[in-house]
Amino acid sequence: MVENFRSQALEANLVETRHEEIEIPAKHQWFIDLSAECWGMHKRTIEFIKEYNHKFVNYDYILENLHNICLTDLWFYLTIPESEEALFFLTGIFEELFQARLDPKQKERLIIILFKFIDKLLKVGEPTPKVIKRILALIAKGMEEHEEIYVRNGGYFKTYLGRVAAIPEFRDEVINLTRIILLKGVEYWENTARAEEWFASKKNLFKKDYEEKIRLIGQDFFKYLTEQIKKSATWEEIVSNFFFNDIANHFRQFSDEFELPLEKIHYLFYVMHLPGMKQMENHLLYDINRLLKDALNSLTPEEIYWFIDEMLNLFKEFKDEHTGTILECMFTLGKEIARTNNPELISYFCKHLISIGFIYPGKQQITSDWQVKVNPNHVKNIRIWLELIESSPQNFRELLAALNVNLKLGGIFIADTDLFQRDITKLLNSDISAVYKQIKELARLFPVYFQEIGAEGKLRDVTTAIDELGHRKDLLIHFVRKQIHSESNNTHISLVRNVASFWYNGELEPLKSVLPPDVLAGIDTSSPNFVDVHRLMVAVCQHFGVDALGLLALPEQKIIEFIEGYPFENEREKKRLAYLIQINNLLLEKYSLETTDLLGLLSKSRFCSPEQIANLKEQLAANDHRRALKTIYGIMAKLKEIILDPRESVAQEDIYYKRHIAIGIPSMYGQYREPKFEALGLMYRLEKVASRLMENILADFKLDYITAKTLKSIYEVLILFKTGLALDGMENQNFNSNLEMFRYCLTSPSFTLGQFINIFEFMALDIKEIINEYFIRFYDDALSIIVPQLFDDSQETLLKKSETFYREVLSSAFLIQILDNFIAYAINSLRKIMSTYSEKQINNMMTYDPDLTVSAFDTTTEEMDNRVFLGAKAYYLKKLISHNFPVPPGFVLTTEVFRHKDTVLEHMSMNLEFEELLVKHLAKIEGASQLEFGNPQRPLLLSVRSGTAISLPGAMSTLLNVGLNDEIVESLARKPENAWMAWDSYRRLIQSWGMAKGIRRAVFNNLMDEAKKKYGIVKKADFTAEQMKELVAQYKEVLADYKVSLEQNPFSQLKQAIFMVLDSWNTERAKAYRDHLQIAEEWGTAVIIQKMVMGNR
Repeated sequence: MVENFRSQALEANLVETRHEEIEIPAKHQWFIDLSAECWGMHKRTIEFIKEYNHKFVNYDYILENLHNICLTDLWFYLTIPESEEALFFLTGIFEELFQARLDPKQKERLIIILFKFIDKLLKVGEPTPKVIKRILALIAKGMEEHEEIYVRNGGYFKTYLGRVAAIPEFRDEVINLTRIILLKGVEYWENTARAEEWFASKKNLFKKDYEEKIRLIGQDFFKYLTEQIKKSATWEEIVSNFFFNDIANHFRQFSDEFELPLEKIHYLFYVMHLPGMKQMENHLLYDINRLLKDALNSLTPEEIYWFIDEMLNLFKEFKDEHTGTILECMFTLGKEIARTNNPELISYFCKHLISIGFIYPGKQQITSDWQVKVNPNHVKNIRIWLELIESSPQNFRELLAALNVNLKLGGIFIADTDLFQRDITKLLNSDISAVYKQIKELARLFPVYFQEIGAEGKLRDVTTAIDELGHRKDLLIHFVRKQIHSESNNTHISLVRNVASFWYNGELEPLKSVLPPDVLAGIDTSSPNFVDVHRLMVAVCQHFGVDALGLLALPEQKIIEFIEGYPFENEREKKRLAYLIQINNLLLEKYSLETTDLLGLLSKSRFCSPEQIANLKEQLAANDHRRALKTIYGIMAKLKEIILDPRESVAQEDIYYKRHIAIGIPSMYGQYREPKFEALGLMYRLEKVASRLMENILADFKLDYITAKTLKSIYEVLILFKTGLALDGMENQNFNSNLEMFRYCLTSPSFTLGQFINIFEFMALDIKEIINEYFIRFYDDALSIIVPQLFDDSQETLLKKSETFYREVLSSAFLIQILDNFIAYAINSLRKIMSTYSEKQINNMMTYDPDLTVSAFDTTTEEMDNRVFLGAKAYYLKKLISHNFPVPPGFVLTTEVFRHKDTVLEHMSMNLEFEELLVKHLAKIEGASQLEFGNPQRPLLLSVRSGTAISLPGAMSTLLNVGLNDEIVESLARKPENAWMAWDSYRRLIQSWGMAKGIRRAVFNNLMDEAKKKYGIVKKADFTAEQMKELVAQYKEVLADYKVSLEQNPFSQLKQAIFMVLDSWNTERAKAYRDHLQIAEEWGTAVIIQKMVMGNR
C-alpha cells in the first residue's frame, strides 16, 4: 500500500475482515487483468479495486491510488489495444466517486485529479474525442452540482485545460466553461466582500480617508472584471482574466495601500473573515505576524490593552485550523509585550493567552508504518510558552503556572528526536532565580533528563538481544525493539509493562491502543512465542506472590537470580523474561528520576569529588542517614549554584541523524552534555534519595514519650528540613523565626511541654503558608481557567480537579509533604502525652536522656565515665580494664536510670526501649563469654550490684547468679562435676533475692546452721549436691512464707533484680546510713551487671 495511508477496513475491522472474500465485479476484474504483465502496477491496481469494493471504503486511500493510476500508470493504458475502453472505465470511476459520500476536501481532491487526468491524456497520448467529450461533460455537470468547489479552484481551468482548448472541436466548449467559472467567481466575491460597507463602518480606526482607494476592491472593481470576462473571445484572452485566487491575491496585496502598520492590521482583520480568503488564511496570519511589532510600537499604553483583546480574539477564532501559524503570532505578540517590561500589561496578556487554550498531545496513535503520531503542535506550544517565560520568568509567572497545570492535566509527549534538552538549557540560561522553585516544578515534568539520545548502549544491546532470541518472528517483541530504537520516548515504559502483563495473563485489551493493526493481528496466544513464556511468567510471579507489574517493581537482581536458578525446560524463555525485566529498568532509569545506583550515578557526573563519593558510600553503608543527607545536601548546594549561575552555559552536542530505510522513520542518536541541564537532572534524582533518607531518619523517631534529647534531635531534623526546603527554593521567615525560638527553648530546662507544642503549632501554620505561597496561590488562577477548558465548568469539577492537582504536586515536591506530616505527628504525640501524664511525670520524662543510661565496661563513654554516673565501684572497674587487668565483661546502668526509674517503668515505650538496651548489652557479654543468657545448656549468669558515688557498705542490695531458674539449675546439675556448684549458686540467688525483698539474713543463716548440724558438717563446702539441693528447697519455702516470688523467666528476673537494687537506695538501712553521713538522697545508685565467675568452693 502507499505510504502514509491506512485502509479504513484495516483500522475498523482488520482482525475480523482480513481474510474475508471481497466480491470483484467482472468489469473491475477485466481492468485488473489488463496490467497482469506489469507486477508493480498490477499489485497496485488489485489493492485499489479491492479497497474500492470493500464495505468499509477508505476514500483517502482510493483518491491517492486513483491519482497514481490516472497519472503514473496512464502511459500504459494509452498504449494497449483496449485503451479507449480502459479510459472510459477510469472516467466511470470518477463519475461514481462524484456520487459517493465524499467530504468537501475529498471532492476538491477528486476535481484536481480529474483536471490533471485530462491534461495528462493530451500531454502523453492521443485519446479519442469520445473520451475527452465525456470528461468535459463530467466537468460541466460538476460545475452545477459542486459550484463553490469549482469556483474556488477556477485556476485549474487555466492550468490544465489549455491543451483541450487547442483542439478546435472543443475550443468553444472549454472557453465557455471557463467564462462561466470566471463570472461565478467575480459574482461570489462581489456578494461576499462588500469593501465599501466595511470601510464605512470602521472609518474611525483609520488616520486618513481611504474611500477612493477602497473602490479598487469595491463594486467598480468587480464591474470592470465582469466586463473584461464578457469581452474575452479567445482562449488567450479568457485566461488573462482574474480567476478566484487572483482576486484573493489582489485583496491580500491591497494591505500595502494603507500607511500605518495598525491600519494594515485592521484591513487584514477584515480580509481574514472573507469566505473567499479561506485558502489564504495562513498567509494572512503571516502578514499580521510581520506587522505586530511595528503596530504595537505605535500604540499608547491604553490602546495596547484593546489591541491585545482584538488580536487574541482573532487568534482564538482561527486557532483550530491554523494552529502552527497562530502559535507563532501569539509568540510574536507576547515577545513584544514582554519588551514593555510592564508587569500589569504582561499579566493581562497572559490571562488572555491562557484563556485561548493549550495544544495537548491528543491520543497517541501508531501508524501502519509503526510511526508514533501525536499533535505536532503540542511541542511547539510548549516551546513557545517556554520562550515567553524565558524572556522574563518573574513577569510571566502566570504563564509558568498555566504551563504546569496544562501539562499535568492534559498530558505531555516529548520524543528523544525533539531534542528537548536544548529547551531545558535555554530555560536555565534565563534569569529564573525569582521563580526557581516553580521552574523546577515545571521542568520536572519533562522526561528528558538523560544524556544518551535514542536507544544507545545497554538499552540497544538488550532490546536487540531479546528480538534476536525469537529470530525477529515474535512480532510483538520486534515491534517493541523497533519502537525503542527509532521512536524513543517515555511511553515505552508503559508499552513494556503492558507486554509483561500480556505475558502474565494473555489479555490483549491493554495493548490494543498502543499497537498498529498488523502487529495486533499477528499476535497468537497459542504460538510458541507466547505459551512457554506465559507459563514461566506465571510461575515466577507466583513464587514472589505478585502480578506482572508487581514483579517489575522488585529488585532486578533478585528476580534474575531466581529465573536463572528456576528449573524450566525452555532456556530461551528464561533469557527473554530476564531481558524484558532489564528493558523495563533501563527505560525507568532513562526517563524517570529514580536511581538504583546512586554512587555510580555520582561517579559519572562532573559535579562530585572522589572524596564526597567515598564519604557518602561509607555513610550509606553504616546507615548513617543524617551524615549521608548532609553530604547529599552539599552536592545539591553546588548543583543549585551551577543552575542559577547567571553566565550562559553552552551545550556540547554529539548528535547524529539517520533514517530507518525499511520503514522510513527518522531518528537520532548521540549525546547531549551541558552543565546546567545535567545539574538539574542530577538534582531531581538526589532529591528522591534525600527524601528517602529523611524518611529513614524520621522512622527512628518515637514520640510516645518526649525527652530533652528527643527535642534536640527534632530541632536538628527541622534544621535539615529547613536546609532542604531552601535548596528547593522555598523559604519562610516565620518558620525560620519559630525554629530559632525552638533553639532558645532548648537552652533551658524550665520550658514546658506546652510551650513546645505551641511552637510546633506555629510551625504547622508556617508550613500551611509555604504550601499556600508556593503551590495553592501560585496555581489557583490557572486552574480556574484551564479546568473548565478541559472538563466542564461546574464548581464541583473545579474543586475536584484542583484537589487532585494539588495532591499530586505536593506529593512530588521535595520534602514539604514529609515535613507537614512530621509536624502533625509531633503535635498529636505531644498532646497525647500532655493528656496522659502528670506534670511531674512529664518533667521527669523531659530530663531523661537514654544516651546516658548505659556504659559498657569495654567502651569509653566520656559523658558517663565518672563517679557521678557510674558510681565508684564501676568507675574503678573501668579504670582496671583500661590498664588491661582481667575483669569479667559487663555494663553499668548509670544513675540516669535511677533518677527516672519510675517513669521508665510506668511508660510502656520507655520501658520497651530500656529492655532493648538491656538485650543489646547482654548480647555483648554473651559474645565475649560464649555463653547465652537463659540457655539451660550453657547459661550466662550475672551479678547485679549497686554502684554509688559515695560508698554505703552493706546498705545496698546485691543479687548474684541472676539468670538461674528451676529448669536451668536442674540442667546444670545433671553433670556431677557441676551439681554442687549449681545448687549452691541457686541458693545464693534465692538468698540475695529474699534479702533484697526485706527478709533478714539471719533467717537463711539459721537454715544453713540447722543443715550443718543435721549432717554433722562444719563447712558449707562439705555438703553433698543432694544436701545442697535440699537446702535450696528450704530457702524457697522461706520465700513462699514471706510471699516473695522468684521470677523464673531469666530476662524478667534480671529486670526485677535491677529495680530491686535501685529500690534498695531507699531502704531504711540505706536512709539511716545516708542520714548519718549527711549524704543527699538525690545521688542515687548505678547498677553494675557483670558476668559471674564461679568460685563457690
